[in-house]
Amino acid sequence: MEIDSAISNKIFETIFNSKNILIISHRNSDPDCLGSNLALRHVFKRAGVNITSACIDLIPDNYKFFTELNKFVNDINPADYDLFISLDCGSPDQAGFPLKYPEMTKMQTPWINIDHHPSNSGYGTINLVDDKAAATVLILYALFQKWGVAVTPYLATCLLFGLYFDTGSFMHSSTDAEVLKAAADLLAKGANHKLIVQKLFKNRTVEQLKIWGKALSNVRITENNVIVTGIMENDFRDCNATCSDLSGIIDYLSSVKGVQFATILSHDPDGNVRGSLRTRRDDVNVSEIAGTFGGGGHKKASGFTLKGRLRKKTYWSITSD
Repeated sequence: MEIDSAISNKIFETIFNSKNILIISHRNSDPDCLGSNLALRHVFKRAGVNITSACIDLIPDNYKFFTELNKFVNDINPADYDLFISLDCGSPDQAGFPLKYPEMTKMQTPWINIDHHPSNSGYGTINLVDDKAAATVLILYALFQKWGVAVTPYLATCLLFGLYFDTGSFMHSSTDAEVLKAAADLLAKGANHKLIVQKLFKNRTVEQLKIWGKALSNVRITENNVIVTGIMENDFRDCNATCSDLSGIIDYLSSVKGVQFATILSHDPDGNVRGSLRTRRDDVNVSEIAGTFGGGGHKKASGFTLKGRLRKKTYWSITSD
């Protein structure tokens, strides 16, 4: 991946000339946004830069084998910072905090926007958006190479964490020679691949299994071959589960033979309905579908959030004995 030297230098200089930096991971955090945050935090804290990492949602416990994630904050005072950096956030809304503090988007505070979502509008004062990149961590990997950063085993693990997740364990169509070359280099530099696999895929809880069971029992296939399921508020309560416990099931549903795409609808704690969409087909663009609901993402993986509640519809039929 080639990054323009002017953009690379501007990002580097802006960070080093700032005194109090806020690095933001998106709502409903995942390993790409968290790995990116941890990586950038690690590089510049080593250089003595004052950094606060933030995510408006609680971070799933199974990601907290990175102890630095315990230092993330979930509330801020925007006036405390002289630089905002959003990572893997397709829009200010995805960053979460501008919804709570609308003044953030009107302040004169510089905003660095680093992302790989095609729906990204370039909302930052400095934008590094590459929709051909398989993950935001891959953009940071290229930036660090440009800056001559020495990649430690910890830094390599942060980057591989995001890359492994966003490529679906290297099974998604975004996995190309560049991805595998970067992964090989990170492994050579000491990335803990076994730990990542164990924590992401071999660390299920009973609560996760129960909520997956609810989701699978609610599955319907529409007349247009779309596989859909919904998770109600009481489903989470009954299973003692959270939204993060649904992670991974959308990819499982999208692998069903013959479906156009998969959709999961669920409640979040803030009174919203979250929609997650995935497809394995080249002729379906779920980003366009999510866009009709104010969301976005990638052609094959997107989502949206709407105010409202889900209501379950029941069908009755009468048969004669």
